[in-house]
Amino acid sequence: MADTLDIFNTDDVSNSKFTKPDRSIRHDNRTGRWLSTLMARWHPTVDDLFVVGSMKRPRMMELYNSMSGTNISQVTGETMTAVASRCCFHPSSQHITLMGGNSSGRVVIAR
Repeated sequence: MADTLDIFNTDDVSNSKFTKPDRSIRHDNRTGRWLSTLMARWHPTVDDLFVVGSMKRPRMMELYNSMSGTNISQVTGETMTAVASRCCFHPSSQHITLMGGNSSGRVVIAR
């Protein structure tokens, strides 16, 4: 497993062979054997914003700009005690609202 987040251009979906990513962002994806794999999710209305969990300590969710490949922000706190393998945005909130969860059923909501 590569330690990158690979972003592909899907403008031409007729070409189903995505061989080379448009951008690769360095990210520790080694969840090991006991954790669910990290899955990034796009913001529903902001095209170049996505969130993904992190293996870093303290535990956090990271927001990235896909155009520049930069880490915009990290969401962390004393309630984030485990890796948030699954993250997403609330689709109808006016403010950026994140949810992160793990395979044990723990969910953290951050606004």
